[in-house]
Amino acid sequence: MTEQNSGGVQAQRMENTALENNCAAVLSVADTVRTTLGPKGLDKLLVDELGNRFITNDGATIMLSIKTVHPVAKMVVEIADRQEIRVGDGTTTAVVLAAEMIKEGKRLITDMGIHPTLIIRGMESGIQRSIELFRQMAVKIDMDDARLAHVIATAAGSRMDGNQVVSLVNEAVALLKRSEGKRDGINFKKSILLINKPELEDMVFDGIVLQKQLVDTQMPDNMKNAGALLLKMDVREIKESWIKEMKNYDDVVRMKDSHKKIIKEISDSIIASGAGVVFLASPHVDEFLFASLIARNILPISVSNEEISSLAYAFDLPIVKRREDMGRVSAGTMKNVSYDEEKGLLFLENNPQRKVVTIVVGGATRVTSQERWRSVKDGISSAQSALSDGVVAGGGAIELYISEKLKDKGMNSGVESLGVEVVAHALSGIMRQILINAGFSGFEKMTEIKKKSGEYGIDVNTGKSENMFDAGVIDSAGIKINALKSAAEIVKAVLRIDRILIASSPHNAVTGKSAGDAKHERTQ
Repeated sequence: MTEQNSGGVQAQRMENTALENNCAAVLSVADTVRTTLGPKGLDKLLVDELGNRFITNDGATIMLSIKTVHPVAKMVVEIADRQEIRVGDGTTTAVVLAAEMIKEGKRLITDMGIHPTLIIRGMESGIQRSIELFRQMAVKIDMDDARLAHVIATAAGSRMDGNQVVSLVNEAVALLKRSEGKRDGINFKKSILLINKPELEDMVFDGIVLQKQLVDTQMPDNMKNAGALLLKMDVREIKESWIKEMKNYDDVVRMKDSHKKIIKEISDSIIASGAGVVFLASPHVDEFLFASLIARNILPISVSNEEISSLAYAFDLPIVKRREDMGRVSAGTMKNVSYDEEKGLLFLENNPQRKVVTIVVGGATRVTSQERWRSVKDGISSAQSALSDGVVAGGGAIELYISEKLKDKGMNSGVESLGVEVVAHALSGIMRQILINAGFSGFEKMTEIKKKSGEYGIDVNTGKSENMFDAGVIDSAGIKINALKSAAEIVKAVLRIDRILIASSPHNAVTGKSAGDAKHERTQ
C-alpha cells in the first residue's frame, strides 16, 4: 500500500514538473511581448545572426523572430502566425491571453488538485460565453462611419510616426470611398497595396504602383488610354541543356523553328488585340518575344503572380493562360501608364471604376521604414475586420466588462466554474497589462470601473475613467474574438500535457507505427 502511494506521489510530481516546465516556457515567451501592449507599450530591438537590426513593437514580428527549442514555446509562436494570417493584428493580445490562462490553469491544477479536463470543460463554456458577449456588444459600422478612422488610429496611432501612418491609411480609405463601383464588398487587403521604399517620401496613389526597371528605356514615359493585356503562360526561351540532349541536328532545327513559330503567333496575337502594354507572369520570358514587342512599340513588363492578380482585380482584365485563347481576348484600357525611372516605379492610374490604391511607405532608414510599413498593415487589417465584424470599446474595456459578466453567479456552478474563472482572469489581464505599461497600478485603476458598462476604460494619459468610444479608442470585435480563440486552442493543449517524452521517431508517432514495426520495414 505504501509502495502504491509512493508511486502515485511520484507520478503526480512528474505531472506537476511537466506542467511547471511548460508554463515557464509560455510565460518566458509572453514576457517578450506583453510590454508592447497598449499606446504606452515599448519597442524591441531585434538583431539577427547577420547583425541586421529591427526596431519594432509589433507582436507578430517579435514572436516570429524568437528562436526557441522548447516544443510548447514553439506552439505559442504558432499563435502569432495563426493570428497574423487570420486577421493581421491582435497577436500580442492572443499571446497575453494564452499566458494568463495557462498561468491560472496551472495554479488550479498544482495548488488545488483540480483535474485538467474539468478546467478545460469550464474554459470552453467561458470562451463560448465570451464570444457571444463580444458579438452582442459589437457595433456595426460602414465605410462612411467616423469610427472607422478611430479603429485605424487605435491600431496604428501609438506606433512609430503614428500620426503620419494613420493619415496614410485614412487617405487610402478616402480614395476607395469615392469609388463609383460597389463599396459594400471592398476588401482592403486586395484594394490597398503596400510598397516599402526607404529612400522615398510617403505617398498614396490612386491606382497601382509597381517596382520595375523597364527593359527598354526608349519607350515613352507616359501612355494615355493604353491598351493592356495580362498573360500568364510559358513563354520561356529554349535552354542550351535541351539542345545538348538532342543528338540529331535536324531535331534541333525543328525545335527552334517550332519555338519561333509559337512566339511569333503570340506576338501577332498581342498586336491584333490592340495592346500597348503587356504584363507577363512567367519565370522566364523569351528575349525574341520581348524584342518583337518592343519593335512594334508595345511595352512588355515582367510581373509576379501576385502582381498580375492585383492587376486583374484592379482593372477587370482577364488573365490569358493558354495560347489558344490569345485570339479571343481584346486589350483592356488603362487610363494612364507612366514610368519614373529615377524612383524605379511604374504608375498605373485607376479607371473610373476605382478598386485599388497603393500606399508607398518611406522612412529615414530601412529599419524605420519597415516598422512604419508594419504599422500601416495593422491599420488596414483592423479596418477590414471592423467593417466585417463590428467594433467594440478598446483599451481593455470590453474584456474587463466580459470578465465581470463571467463571474456572475449564473455562470458559476460546480468545479467546472473554476475553468470559467480562468477565462475571466485572462480577459481582465488585458487592461491590467495596458495600465502597467502606462505606469499605473492595474488592480487599483480597474477597481474604479469594474461596475461600469463595457464602454468605460482608463485614459492612459490622465489615469481617469473615460468612455472609450467618446475618446476614440475603438477596436475590431473580430480581432479580439480571433485572439481569444487562438489563445484557447493552445491553452487547452498545454494543460492536458502530463509528460514530456522523447519520441523515437516523429514519423512513427504520426503514422501510428511502433519502433519495432519501423525497424522491421527497414530490414525488408
